[in-house]
Amino acid sequence: MGVSLVLSSPLHAQSTGPETAPAATPAPQPPAADTTANRSVELDQTVVNVPTTLSLKRHHSYFRLTHRFARDLGRGDVGSLAEDFFSLDSGAIIGLEYRFGLTSNLQAGIHRSILGKTIEIFGRWDALEQSAGRPFGLSILPSVEAQNNLQQDQQPGIAVTLSRAVGSRLVVYLSPAFVHNAHTATLRLEHEGHTHEAGEEDEAESTAVDTTFVGIGARVRILPSVTLVGEANPRLAGYQPGPAGWNAGVEKLTHGHVLQLNFGNNFNSTPGMTARGGNRDQVFLGFNLSRKF
Repeated sequence: MGVSLVLSSPLHAQSTGPETAPAATPAPQPPAADTTANRSVELDQTVVNVPTTLSLKRHHSYFRLTHRFARDLGRGDVGSLAEDFFSLDSGAIIGLEYRFGLTSNLQAGIHRSILGKTIEIFGRWDALEQSAGRPFGLSILPSVEAQNNLQQDQQPGIAVTLSRAVGSRLVVYLSPAFVHNAHTATLRLEHEGHTHEAGEEDEAESTAVDTTFVGIGARVRILPSVTLVGEANPRLAGYQPGPAGWNAGVEKLTHGHVLQLNFGNNFNSTPGMTARGGNRDQVFLGFNLSRKF
């Protein structure tokens, strides 16, 4: 009995002693800013022509088709335009583009347009990405292009693109660019018996060779998979035939494709074409179709 009491005393004292206070629950912390979600509105590698800072994953590919119908939507009356199915029956200026992600922030690509049989070879380095501590993204884009399948009017250039996403619905771009030898002698395209001019009436008025311009663009999400886009490319110095180019459109994201319907005063799809600007008092219908894989 004595042994039993001695052994039981410590157990009894432990069970009746003061209870240990539970550990304090840490205060909930606010979630970190999701910069990826903020940039989800950045859908494509371009606005229409203005480059974006959307990266391409390592060893992934990107394909883009650009298509501009050659009839001016302001030419003729409504009946004449309807007979031409609102320019869809007209000839078209088509461009094909392919890019490849060398690394997660370095890509290379090639673009060919039937306008002057232009081929552009380009690269892009996504130097900075917008984050909680960095208010903008930045990409650097060197390029070289020439007409007649790289045989004529070589035009090296370089651009820097700055992007700023505001929430998950708006992203804006500023892209200053320089193109050497933007003054080209081959501005005509013979297509199905038609001759399309691009600022030829003003070409003799300029003796400049190079062009500096700035691309200004924006993409605005209005529905989960629908965005509005707009851009302009005013020239700052150099060769300036005709007015600056502009484009606007609406695009739909579906199953990895981005389909964009656009309007603009130009057939441009390369920096050299953009440097030469658009057509005065003319508007053309077109579309871009892109796919990442």
